Amino acid sequence: MSLINFHTYQDYVDSFITLNDKRYLGNQKVERKLIQYACGKGCLGNLLTRQQFHQRKAMEFLLLRPRGLCGLQFFGDFLNHDDEVLKQFAIREKKLVQNQISTIVYLLMRSKKGLEVSSFFDLEQSLRESRCQSSQSYVDWRGVFEGRVKLMPSRHHLSYFDWKQNKVFSNNTDNFHVVDKRNHSLLVRHVGDHKMICVNGSCDCVFTKNVNRETFFSPTYGYVIFFDHIIKRIN
Repeated sequence: MSLINFHTYQDYVDSFITLNDKRYLGNQKVERKLIQYACGKGCLGNLLTRQQFHQRKAMEFLLLRPRGLCGLQFFGDFLNHDDEVLKQFAIREKKLVQNQISTIVYLLMRSKKGLEVSSFFDLEQSLRESRCQSSQSYVDWRGVFEGRVKLMPSRHHLSYFDWKQNKVFSNNTDNFHVVDKRNHSLLVRHVGDHKMICVNGSCDCVFTKNVNRETFFSPTYGYVIFFDHIIKRIN
């Protein structure tokens, strides 16, 4: 859901209150305190703090302003060639900013040493954090779209696999939390609507239905898989 739709932080908190909460509690102050505990520092950890809310809302407004203002625009605007994978990144960027979807991307590349490495990464977080060069997981997305920089798997991604050392590294992101379910290969929970998502192509579990899977080919990146999750409001 887009934070622009909420006038105040309290409106944002209220959006987490369910019909059952209202039915059994019947007191808005109690409902709000319960949500802030359960979804904040308590068991779920999905509620933004007041500061995080205002920061992200401000970023959304900046990204939706006409091009050129404040020096911000979509990275996809710098695409200057016909690479199909980069086209798909650009298509999704605007939907990600508007919180219509959350996308996990599977990327398999060769390192400078010629060794295969792969990762699943949170596309929205990667694009957003790349507006701050001091970010630990900074990627020059403008350079990627212009073809000057090659996108590579990273240990900071949602999941990273070193094929030679047979080592897996995983990290939670702003949009996805990794769930330890070995038989699913990689199972994550979407932070916004709590849907479980399985990205294992050979798995036939119910969680694979929570994403739309598409594969595209690029001379630079080979076959890249996009897992698009349509965000649904919690009810």
